Amino acid sequence: MRAYLTLFSAMTKQFVRDRMALFWMFAFPVLFVLLFGFVFGGENEVRFRLGVVAPEGDPVAAGLLSGLEQIPAMEIFRGTREEELTALEDGDRDGVLILPKGMVSSLSRGEQVEVELYYDAAKGNTAQILVSVVDRFLVEAERARTGRPRAFVLVKKPIQAREFRAIDYMLPGVVAMALLQLGLFGVAGTLLQMRERKILRRFWAAPVPRSIFIGAQVSQRVTIALLQAGIITLVGHFVFGVPILGSKAAVAGVVLLGALAFVSLGYLLASLARTVESGNALLQMVNFPMMFLSGIFWPVEWMPGVLKPVIYALPLTYLGDALRQTMVGAAPLFPLRVDLAVLSAWLVLCGLLSIKFFKWE
Repeated sequence: MRAYLTLFSAMTKQFVRDRMALFWMFAFPVLFVLLFGFVFGGENEVRFRLGVVAPEGDPVAAGLLSGLEQIPAMEIFRGTREEELTALEDGDRDGVLILPKGMVSSLSRGEQVEVELYYDAAKGNTAQILVSVVDRFLVEAERARTGRPRAFVLVKKPIQAREFRAIDYMLPGVVAMALLQLGLFGVAGTLLQMRERKILRRFWAAPVPRSIFIGAQVSQRVTIALLQAGIITLVGHFVFGVPILGSKAAVAGVVLLGALAFVSLGYLLASLARTVESGNALLQMVNFPMMFLSGIFWPVEWMPGVLKPVIYALPLTYLGDALRQTMVGAAPLFPLRVDLAVLSAWLVLCGLLSIKFFKWE
């Protein structure tokens, strides 16, 4: 029994000294529960940005507009047809409701009035909820007014002709995730191990210029990134039928920029960590929020507003958005130029900080 207790005590002390094991056994599951609780467990208020195009001076249109503004989940915008549809295409609206002219005369003659609702089919369940809410509103509005339940007919106008499936959304996210893992573990993790084994010190002392070593490693990682993206895209296209709607050159350009940005981030993280153990902990601290808060697996609209500042600070958010736009033609979270500008800023900033702090031993 004494031997058993001695061994048990020794193994417990050894386990406690292993900080990575403690993190994965205790901290990681708790963080996982907290994250998914924030995203899915709360009673988060769903809000829809609805553009309304209504004729001036029409009392029916004015009444409907007033009623829509009373719905807590609706944020109403007014504008011309062109303005609101452009905002929808740019991702600034969830839907656009077109109220036709002459509704008073049509209703007085007992005719049905067709009301068009343009919506972003790429938003899946969110779009369907919006359609249901607007349809129910029109039914109840006319029932309260005249007792006729179908005076208004909602004509649904999805702005995407094809069905946008979950796999269509996730495939670009998987490509973005692969680039993240390449930068964190394929670059930072490798550099930390090379530093611990004194390999970096040998390169530093070798007659070969250090710029050649760095250039070779970056080029090799970027080549791997392009191969990864190509393989993942081909599997998604031929196995699951995900259509690649954008220019192949545009997709390759986004992948290239994303790979360079995360390779640069990997160099910075390797510069900040002194040991492999502390480096691994740092990599996980960066990897975890990026994986689950950047919107690569589910839309950021699902997440509570309190997390939005963190979401918009993550480079993976912008890489995933850029890949969804160029690969599958999804509605943008940001304009593509903003995505590219943010990724470029991360590339330059991490590169400059890496030059300042990187240590060869």
